Amino acid sequence: MQKQGIATVGIAALLALTAACGTQSGTSGTGAGTGSGTAPSADPSGSAVRTDLPLTGVRWKVDSLTVAGASPAVPAAATMEIDRDGRISLGTGCNGYSGRVRVEGDEITVVSGLNRTFVGCSMYLERYEEAIGDAFKGTLKAHVSGRAANDRELVLTSPGKRGTRVALTTRPDAPLVGTAWTVDALTGAKSSTTLPKGTEGKAHFTFEHGAVSGSLGCNSFRAPVKVSGSKVTFGRVISTKMACSPALSELEQGILKVLKGTVTAQTSHKALFLKGKDGAGLAAVAR
Repeated sequence: MQKQGIATVGIAALLALTAACGTQSGTSGTGAGTGSGTAPSADPSGSAVRTDLPLTGVRWKVDSLTVAGASPAVPAAATMEIDRDGRISLGTGCNGYSGRVRVEGDEITVVSGLNRTFVGCSMYLERYEEAIGDAFKGTLKAHVSGRAANDRELVLTSPGKRGTRVALTTRPDAPLVGTAWTVDALTGAKSSTTLPKGTEGKAHFTFEHGAVSGSLGCNSFRAPVKVSGSKVTFGRVISTKMACSPALSELEQGILKVLKGTVTAQTSHKALFLKGKDGAGLAAVAR
């Protein structure tokens, strides 16, 4: 069952640990423009940047995405960048898109189909990649709020039949240590699932210096940890032994599969993804 509407992220995801992508060419527009708020140079393709909105030269993190009523889980590595010449790149955590856009006023128009790399990814990422590709077609309305460079929000919409809405931010990532994380999804090597029905918001944890503690959903737990860059090594998990409902027991077993040995941790804005060597992982959001 596909995870729907994780609060991020945008949060590689978890699965942004896929190897570097190969490339497949497509057709894209060409052309150049000048910086935001200045007159553009001549451009035979019509692609240029003409806007006072702070859209270019910023690495935007995708927090949420809705296309045609569907809201796929957003990987932590989901990003968008537009340079001052109208070149756009969309990072997904596995494959990516690149091409040309025309930015005029509060509108972003994709000049032609974006190029996409093609590498086999988990279903978790593939669903997002298909959706973000569908979102960036035609013209999108842009609304930017916030003045500080590291505290802006951007919302892109296309109110037509596609019903597109992409929410992005420049806010810094929540720190791994000291943030209260709520488990939002369990993931496997090739899938992402919603939590067992009725267990949403039950499991949470906080990394402290040298330890992690919280609730598995029913039982509380604590374990020693060692954090080294993006690697987190878990010691033995000690938990209470209360009898739990079948749904909560399923949740707890899924989490315990992740909290063992050395896992890869990645944060993006309000999202955290943990992934073990066997492919078992979880997605969490800052409480």
